[in-house]
Amino acid sequence: MKIVFCGGGTAGHVTPNIALINTLKGEKFYIGTDAMEKQLTQPLVDSKQLQYFTITASKFERKFTLKNLLLPFRLIRSVSQSKKILKQISPDVVFSKGGYVGLPVVIAAHMLKIPAVIHESDSSMGLANKLALPFCTKLLSTFPCHKKATVCGAIIRKQLYSGDKQKGLSQMKFDGKKPVLLFTGGSLGADTLNKLAQKCAPELSEKFDIFVLTGKGKTVSSKYLHHQPYSANIEDIFSATSIAVTRGGSNTLCELTALNIPFVVIPLEKCSRGEQKVNAQYFSQCHAGIALPDDCTPEQLTEAINTLYKNRKLYVSSQKQMRIDGTKEVAQQIECVAKSK
Repeated sequence: MKIVFCGGGTAGHVTPNIALINTLKGEKFYIGTDAMEKQLTQPLVDSKQLQYFTITASKFERKFTLKNLLLPFRLIRSVSQSKKILKQISPDVVFSKGGYVGLPVVIAAHMLKIPAVIHESDSSMGLANKLALPFCTKLLSTFPCHKKATVCGAIIRKQLYSGDKQKGLSQMKFDGKKPVLLFTGGSLGADTLNKLAQKCAPELSEKFDIFVLTGKGKTVSSKYLHHQPYSANIEDIFSATSIAVTRGGSNTLCELTALNIPFVVIPLEKCSRGEQKVNAQYFSQCHAGIALPDDCTPEQLTEAINTLYKNRKLYVSSQKQMRIDGTKEVAQQIECVAKSK
């Protein structure tokens, strides 16, 4: 079986593809830009598990800009590039995790009568997946986001389940005597969480060892916490974490839920289409965590963290009942579509 993966724009569009590449058997290929997708998949290319092909792709701006007027012409160019690559590979199926990088590949696959499967992570469909829907063979999703969607659950990386607690504590420079409180804000939403962590740390440090993943190019300054920009071994950090504070990205919320780490979720509202707020409400209603508004105060966050930790066993129990990991089912759906070609 030959499988072409695509999707990109953020790490959230790429890491689920990597999880499936490590799960599915057959010849595997990736079509993406010369940017984040290529960087994140490079280890798989180096180990010869994957062949990478490059196209150009342009992002739609959610505001009026002259660049958007050129998008139809740039999309035509991207589709043409994708068609040429797909003809060369002749895959059995194309899988897209969404993002503007995946759209031209799905359209090209449709034109060549190659079945395409897309997966939506959020509670509401992203723009690229909405545009790709008429051209795909099957829509899979984590949540019931569309009447045509087959709800399978989230795509979770296997290595997240094999974290080493002692390595995580060592990486964070903690001795394990206190429970670990993790702040992780991603990229766009990191600044707000970093500032909240600094303000809450003096009081919370009496009960918790506090660790902040600040995001690349960002930092915090406080004697009450430890920090680093990012972690190459996030599974070890997660293994040592008792509770977390995070943004409302679906991938992170699903990973924390799958690992039974209760969380306070503060959705990013200004720089998104509103999906993080919907995600936060969903997980809060399922009692996987506590949702706070984007403009919450340090006092509100401190209270929520203390409440979460006090009742953590109840939140863990609810997380287990969600059975969020749908990686195997997504893989099976892709294989079925490929075999029906």
